[in-house]
Amino acid sequence: MRKLICLSTLFLVLCTSFAAIPTNTLPVVYITTTNNQAINSKETYVTGTLRIDPKNTSYPALTEVTAQFKGRGNWTWNGFDKKPYRIKFDAKQTVLGMPKNRHWCLLAYADDYLGYLKGPAGFIISEAIGLRWTPRIRPVELFINNQYQGLYFLTEHVRIGSNRVNITEQEDNATDNVTGGWLVEIDNYAEENNITFTEGNGENVMVTPKEPEILSSTQRTYIENQLYGLNDAIYGASAEDLWNRLDLDEAVKYYLVQEIMDDCEAYHGSCFLYKDRDTNGQVDKWKFGPVWDFGNAYDRSRNCPDHQWIYVEPQFSQHWVGQLASWPEFQAKLQEYWWIYYHHCNDSVIARINAFANSLKEAAKNDAQRWNGTQNYCENRDMTEKTAKFFRRYNPRMEWLLEQWGEGTQPATWGIDEVKEKPSRGQIILRDGQLFIEHNGTIYDLLGRPARYAN
Repeated sequence: MRKLICLSTLFLVLCTSFAAIPTNTLPVVYITTTNNQAINSKETYVTGTLRIDPKNTSYPALTEVTAQFKGRGNWTWNGFDKKPYRIKFDAKQTVLGMPKNRHWCLLAYADDYLGYLKGPAGFIISEAIGLRWTPRIRPVELFINNQYQGLYFLTEHVRIGSNRVNITEQEDNATDNVTGGWLVEIDNYAEENNITFTEGNGENVMVTPKEPEILSSTQRTYIENQLYGLNDAIYGASAEDLWNRLDLDEAVKYYLVQEIMDDCEAYHGSCFLYKDRDTNGQVDKWKFGPVWDFGNAYDRSRNCPDHQWIYVEPQFSQHWVGQLASWPEFQAKLQEYWWIYYHHCNDSVIARINAFANSLKEAAKNDAQRWNGTQNYCENRDMTEKTAKFFRRYNPRMEWLLEQWGEGTQPATWGIDEVKEKPSRGQIILRDGQLFIEHNGTIYDLLGRPARYAN
């Protein structure tokens, strides 16, 4: 009996020791809070330091810097023992090759039964099809106060900034120049500053202003009128009124990502829109994006074998999308972006998802050992099997969309008309998994801006 107890103790020690050793295949983030204080609140930051050891990757190290930490998310915070976190550096930092900023997220993806791939895949598709900004993401292993936390995903926080949602930032409680910039979220959680109204189909809509967050009466009146007017235009009869308010290209690209990901919760929560400040009499249009939460992507396929549009018999209240999809201009533009994606992006997207999945293989085993059996955790120990499972969702979805849309329509022009540098025509090229246009010896993105290849 004594020998059995000793062997059991040794086994537990070995398991604990293994789980505390990073794999060296991913960068390791070390968070140390002041007095080893627990990060157990979404409302209150705790102070501390953060450093990053790049291990056997090509990313630069981050020496120890001061920062604040708190929880984030709703269901992902309350429903899981493996928690997601917010990071706010005291000064802007360049992190793992991503542009300098103070605000970051550590996403846990504890609810992802498809090998942590749903969120990253949605981001990869968004980048490929050319949404104006897609959050960058890096897999890491995490220690908090010397305790191993497993596999996490260091991600840019959605906010206004020159390298993020690139619009004018107006102050909280401003009374002048309130036409922009605005970053708002179609929300599924009641917040103190929600703006609520009734959609044209009778559904109640909640929109949360994200930036600015604290509104003067002037700001609130402006944003209410903007949202009411956009809602009326979506359900109205005037195409000119709608597309003067809403950016057609960004609306279509955002929708295409959601349909490819079969995201049954799209347009329900974590659905961002933004607009820049009106200038020189020019009214800036509302734009969908960036993409963010794909926690319910491909979920219907577990219970509903027949494919259908995301807005047909949705499991969640989805706002505006069904009505937007009924507009002829929307469907015509969708045919163009589908042609782009099907002919020029799909193979590269598949390769990028496979490469991302392959980078997680060793860390996923440690993560399973750290968290398996805890509250609601989805175990992803075998990334080979989980990646195959992901593509058993993705590939049939693409086949079904091909049946519905055909191969699409090759667009005659590219980009946004207001962008002066926009090439009228050009050679389509792929570089680093993203779509660009070469015109007269210059490389442009889909918006007609001279391209910068840094991720």
